[in-house]
Amino acid sequence: MKLRKHLTIGLALIGLALGLTTVRANAQTAIQGTFELPAAAYFGDTLLQPGQYTIRMSVSSADTHVPAFHLSGEGINATFLAVAKPAQESGRNFLEIANVDGTYVIRAFDAGSIGESFAFGVTKNVKNKALRASAEPPSIAVPVSE
Repeated sequence: MKLRKHLTIGLALIGLALGLTTVRANAQTAIQGTFELPAAAYFGDTLLQPGQYTIRMSVSSADTHVPAFHLSGEGINATFLAVAKPAQESGRNFLEIANVDGTYVIRAFDAGSIGESFAFGVTKNVKNKALRASAEPPSIAVPVSE
């Protein structure tokens, strides 16, 4: 009985491992670019210092509705999930950075070259700052070159 239990658990773990490696093998880079961040800004919980960054979006057949954005530069190597929505094709890509009560937050990546916009979540701390703000925070656009 114990042997059967261990064999079942072992096969389940092997199946899980094979499934995870299959998803990774199918991931493809859909878009990639670089940008210069002019001021410190939060991307999720990560504080990005001013400087040069590379951003790329990967999708796989398993997560086409929740693409992963990989960010590297200035000592940062992080991955963020985003919510996709259709947008007008414009031929230009840019990050939308909002000023929330004096704190810059990366809110979206508009990929005009593929006709989609990707929204990023804001942390609870930043949401609390936004609630205390008296007016809608202005946004700035940072171009992303391919």
